[in-house]
Amino acid sequence: MIGYPAPMTDPHDPTAHRTALVARCRLLLQRHLRRHWFRAIDPAHVGERFAALDEARMVLLGEMIEPPMALPPAAALDAALSASRASDADAPALAALARLGLDAEAGELLLVTAALQSTPPLLRMVGPAMGEVAARQPTAGFLIELCADDPEHAARLERALGPDWPLRRLRLLRLGDDRRWRPHPPPLMRPALAAASVERLLAGRPPFGDDWPQGALAVEVEGPPPDAVIAADRARLGRLLDGVARDGEAVILIGERGSGRRTAARAHALAAGRVLLNVDPAALPADAAGFEEALGALLRDARLADGVVFARFDRLRADDGRIAVLARLLRTMAPPLVLAASAESAPRLTAALPRLATAQMQADDGETRRALYARLLVQNAFALSRRQLTRLVDSYRLTPGDLDRALRDVRAEHAGPELDRPAFDRAVRARVRSRLSDLATSITTAQRWDDLVVGDELRGRIEEVVAHARHRTEVFEEWGFSGKVGGRGRGLSCLFSGPPGTGKTMTATLIGQALGLEVFLVDLSRVVDKYVGETEKNLARLFDEASRAPVVLLFDEADSLFATRTEVQSSNDRYANLEVNFLLQRMERFEGISILTTNRETAIDPAFKRRLRFRLHFDPPDAAQRARLWRAMVPPGCRIAADVDWQALAERWEMTGALIRNAMLRAAFLAAARQAVLDERLIREAARSELMEMGRLGG
Repeated sequence: MIGYPAPMTDPHDPTAHRTALVARCRLLLQRHLRRHWFRAIDPAHVGERFAALDEARMVLLGEMIEPPMALPPAAALDAALSASRASDADAPALAALARLGLDAEAGELLLVTAALQSTPPLLRMVGPAMGEVAARQPTAGFLIELCADDPEHAARLERALGPDWPLRRLRLLRLGDDRRWRPHPPPLMRPALAAASVERLLAGRPPFGDDWPQGALAVEVEGPPPDAVIAADRARLGRLLDGVARDGEAVILIGERGSGRRTAARAHALAAGRVLLNVDPAALPADAAGFEEALGALLRDARLADGVVFARFDRLRADDGRIAVLARLLRTMAPPLVLAASAESAPRLTAALPRLATAQMQADDGETRRALYARLLVQNAFALSRRQLTRLVDSYRLTPGDLDRALRDVRAEHAGPELDRPAFDRAVRARVRSRLSDLATSITTAQRWDDLVVGDELRGRIEEVVAHARHRTEVFEEWGFSGKVGGRGRGLSCLFSGPPGTGKTMTATLIGQALGLEVFLVDLSRVVDKYVGETEKNLARLFDEASRAPVVLLFDEADSLFATRTEVQSSNDRYANLEVNFLLQRMERFEGISILTTNRETAIDPAFKRRLRFRLHFDPPDAAQRARLWRAMVPPGCRIAADVDWQALAERWEMTGALIRNAMLRAAFLAAARQAVLDERLIREAARSELMEMGRLGG
């Protein structure tokens, strides 16, 4: 076997270092054979169980015996290896490993391992060189023998293979097991394997391959500059994220999905010359061991790529095993990491990771939100006047992510600088509807204002509610009343009280119809939870989602949720009062439209009543109104007798609009079943039945 110096390589060729390293491996194997030739070529050597006499003389007596084959002289091999190592000065792979704390010797050990296992002809030489023809993988001890120039060098390499040193702590090189040793193999006899990402790095490719679970990782190389990021405290956020990108620290960003956490992390990472690696923990294995293996490998590869990791942990249970895994990996690997947490998951993360700095992501104040909207409108090539921008900011309280996606949806359908407001509204409502559907149901009505039969005074109050909703921006922003409302906020909250069937829910849907807003009926069975604190979480989510786009929140039978606080006599009373207090605070901050309906106004907590802008009472209809209601219930396609005395019906029974509607519908089915015209006799029969079912005797 003849040794040759390392070939000359182009330093700009990404595979140059690997080519040189493969050549160096040949030199190392030649030197190893010169030192340990008896393992590979001495016919008297019979594997690891028995040593040949020549090996005994060399190991025990220190005698040097020349191998019975032509190998380059030791001095020539040492000179060739020195020349090869000198060419490593500008090797990108070694520079990447140096960033992880590996010195040149440990880096060479790792890269030699990667070069051997990725070069089949050389890998086939490992078994014979170790004296084990059937061996498929080099042991740690063999790699040290291969790379070490002298005993001191070997001692340093052995120390570098310790579990607390970067090679193994960062999972760059793994030591396997060997069942032939009991109970455990000595560390140097364990098979060694370099990470596949190190092989890719050595070949001049990114360390990330196609071996990650689908959807687990996305590499992001484009984003806005850091000064475009919206946050509660932009200066502090900038310092934290610059520390992550520069020094490999970790930070927790708290905010809702779409609040700009990823955008902020990406902006500061790119400004520091590092890519953002967007990790979805939900795509990693669910069990703790599998999760630790996958996330640890991903954090290792992120450090090899000089990237910043962004991972969402928005939903964490108290017993989620991933929290302990995350804490352990942060201690051992110290990656540049941005953890995204929601308001719900943040306490669990901060408790497990108390040394991490936190920052809140929000854009609640008007000026910050205006700046955000203006920037995203420009990014999507939309031009709005100052007045149009003010109305948009006042009407939609969207996160940066939701706003950007809505604008992109509109841009995909409409060209030109004008923002198509109906298209934008549809895009926003589609997202809000899907998120509110867990806690509320969208309701509509085919009725019109003419179908609403109420007194003139009440109708005037209803019209005032509509006017207030239509002109809020003008009065608060343009006229300057925003600073005069004090703690009451700018929301529009109403209480509709009165007996059942007097038109409270119908009026709420008509108000939404007049304003062009969707009405969501809050499902109290899905909001109220028996577990402590869960009701508040559901209400917080309800108000947060309802704040994004103009909608009407309708709390039917609100006295069950907004009930009067009681004197604390038990823990149940205390928790019930906490829920009421929380509702008071959220209603105070909610700037949307909320309507509460109740049949028992006295059951509503007085503190709520003080915070309600409008309180409308719906009385049962008088005789004249009942006559109009009876007549209004007849649709155009109904066959009805011409001599029905609507006034007589109205005077005969004191019925609410809902009861009149039910009676007319019952009469219509009776007429259809008897193939008869709907006449006064059938209506009276239906009215009596309806009243009897309600517990009221009909005459």
